[in-house]
Amino acid sequence: MNPVAIVTGGTRGIGRAIVEALLARDFDVFFTYQHSTELAQQIEAQHGARVRGFQVDGGDWQAVRAFAENVTATRAVEVLVNNAGVNEDQLFVSSELERYWQAVHFNLGAVMAFCHAFAQPMMQRRRGQIINLSSLAAVKAKVGNGAYGVSKAAIERFTQTLALEMARFNVRVNAVAPGFVRSDLLTRYLAGRDSTAFYRSLPLRQVLEPEDVARVVALFACGELSATGSVLALGNGENING
Repeated sequence: MNPVAIVTGGTRGIGRAIVEALLARDFDVFFTYQHSTELAQQIEAQHGARVRGFQVDGGDWQAVRAFAENVTATRAVEVLVNNAGVNEDQLFVSSELERYWQAVHFNLGAVMAFCHAFAQPMMQRRRGQIINLSSLAAVKAKVGNGAYGVSKAAIERFTQTLALEMARFNVRVNAVAPGFVRSDLLTRYLAGRDSTAFYRSLPLRQVLEPEDVARVVALFACGELSATGSVLALGNGENING
């Protein structure tokens, strides 16, 4: 029987590329989504019994726990990839504080909830890989990007702490922090901006593809990158400080 991987936010962009990459590495993949039912059904139809989509609100800890109990009742989970997140740029002072906090709560809270739900079975089996998706925004401040950047910085710090706590159980916890990736998020970011100037600002004049990120996640998932507590930055030069 194939090993099982969980991918949160698996219907589009980086998440979908990760689902595809893990399927190619002979994992059975259970992915979560919040609203994209049609896309989830398309992925299931394309890959058959080896992939299943579950509608789970990552911001609802009880829903995450119920999902984990449902999965682990029949299958042992080898890999957890926390990819789901939201980013709606807004200035802190002029935004509604509740909406600002919701972004932090979802991005960080969902990672914590899924880790809490799946880490203990991994500890008991003394085997597992947890990969959290961070971002260049964790270390590179940008106007209006406070909620997203703060949540990603917290995810990196949480990743390192959890790695220390899980190491003696042979469970590895790492993070992948990409820069600009071709996605719906990038399309929204470039809306109304000079895209030519944007690409000229990148040392390689290009952005990452979702598949670039997915390949690195798959290396961690398969243990080909044997590390823990690492935050691996990916980019085309935009991720270089200076």
